[in-house]
Formats: sequence, structure tokens, C-alpha cells
Amino acid sequence: MTAKTQYWMTDGYGVKALMVGVDERDRWTPLGWSESDEPAAGDRVWMRHEEHGGRAQFAVEAAELWMQKGWQPSDPEPPVNPFNTPDPATEAGRVTATEAAPAESGATPKSASSTSEKR
Repeated sequence: MTAKTQYWMTDGYGVKALMVGVDERDRWTPLGWSESDEPAAGDRVWMRHEEHGGRAQFAVEAAELWMQKGWQPSDPEPPVNPFNTPDPATEAGRVTATEAAPAESGATPKSASSTSEKR
């Protein structure tokens, strides 16, 4: 008898995912996922594209059509811990408050001087 290596699991809200291996199954169990039957009509299935690695949910009725385009049943996107994510304010390419502040040249902005002259 061979050991089971693939497990269909559900999040309890009609979304199912295919977990490969006991370790993967056990990793998702504390996150609210539980073993389930194969997907049925009305379920949604997590799938991953074999070339670019993107993940998405598909209606089980359409899953076979997407499989022809390179999508395969998979585990869900990894959960995000909001306490361990990078600070969006420090991402590359963002302008800091110092960079956004106008240079101090002693001149007032044109819009401010034009309103004071009219009074």
C-alpha cells in the first residue's frame, strides 16, 4: 500500500486547494484548512500557472479549460503576516517627505504671492 501524497483541503467557505505532502497538509491545518473531498460543482479551486507561477481561484466548472492553458490545481497563496511585511514607505522608488518638501530659497510660491498682491 502506498502512502497518500496529495490532499484536497477546504477553507470551509467553498474554496479548495490541492496540498502535496503531509508536511504541506499539516502546515495549512492550523490556518483553518481541513481535509476534504475532491471539488464539486459550486466550489472554487486554487490553481497555479506552470510557467509564471501565478496563483488564482477558478470555479471548478472552468478549471479543466484553464488546465489546457497551463494552470494546475495547487495550494493557496501563502498567508501574509502583517507584522512581518516590509514597510511600504521604505520601498524603492518612493519619494520621502524630505525629497518632496520644496527647497528653501526664501521665495514664496507663486500662488501665495499672487493672492497677497491682489488684496
